Order: sequence, then C-alpha cells, then structure tokens
Amino acid sequence: MNIKTTLLSLLTLSTLSAPVLAGYEYDGVHLMDGSDFKGNEVVAGEMIDSLTEMGIPVVDGGKNDLPMCEKKGDSYMLGAYAPGPNIMIICTQNSNSELMMETLTHEVVHVIQDARAGINNDEMIVGDRSYFQRLVNALHPSKAQTIQSLYEEKDWAVEVEAFHWEDQPEVVNNELKKFVF
Repeated sequence: MNIKTTLLSLLTLSTLSAPVLAGYEYDGVHLMDGSDFKGNEVVAGEMIDSLTEMGIPVVDGGKNDLPMCEKKGDSYMLGAYAPGPNIMIICTQNSNSELMMETLTHEVVHVIQDARAGINNDEMIVGDRSYFQRLVNALHPSKAQTIQSLYEEKDWAVEVEAFHWEDQPEVVNNELKKFVF
C-alpha cells in the first residue's frame, strides 16, 4: 500500500470519530485541520476541508517526525505539496502559528496550480505570461531573493505565484473552492 492510500484511509477512519476542528491522530499519524492553525482556524479549516474533498491529506510533519522536516544546520523546510501523490506536509516544529498559516496558504497555491493542470499528475500551471509578469512586478524583493536562492530556476514561476499569494489566505481559499469536486 502506498503512502497516499494509507493516509487517505487514515483520514477516512479519523473523520468518523473526530470532533469538528480537532486534529486527527490515528496510528501515530497526525492529519491536520483548522484547529492546528491558532488564530486562523476558520479559513485554515475551510482550506483543509476543500483539500480533503479533493483527496489531499494535510500531514503534520512535526508531530509525525518526518525526516524532510528536520533542521539541517541553519536550513529547514516549512512545508511541501507533492503533486503526483497529492499529499501536503506542514513542518509544524519549524514555525509559529502565523508562519504555519502562510505555509499552508503557499502550499494551497501549489494545489491550485496542480488543479489547473488536472489533479493526479505532476504538472503545475501558473497562468498566462501577462499574469505572471504582474506577479513578478508586484513581488517583494526579499521574496524574489528567497526564490532565487532556494529554488531551481525551473521552479521559479510556480514559486513566484505561491510567494505572491501566501499572505492572502482568504483570496487563496476562495480560488481553491473553484476546484473542489
């Protein structure tokens, strides 16, 4: 059984007994919900509900001790979305509530990029050239520097869009809802 099948099975089992807005703990795997995002429970909960409907579990990388979330010197990861298996991971031990929400929003932008191409593939679509140029022009220089220093050039376009929208969870949440099946 692959990790996505296992996590989706866990998510299904846990939703049967878990209270509203409570993280799901099942067999040592913590799947996140809105209550994991203090101060942003409602919009985070809506995003995660939409992701769940799309078949995308949100895994707490900190509580699950995922190696990708471990600090390596001064370097650490905040989160990731894997478009092939459709799994999102938030590295909770590396951030505070505000940064966790920003990370969730950033990763949801990647889900939207994947949904534009059709979920269940590895392709992500940003949009037309004029849209992308507007994002680049509006991007804060520090975010542009982060993208250039942390990501391969082939990933810059998807990261520009994600960094641009990461501090606007309501906008991203509304866009995500357009892709819920």
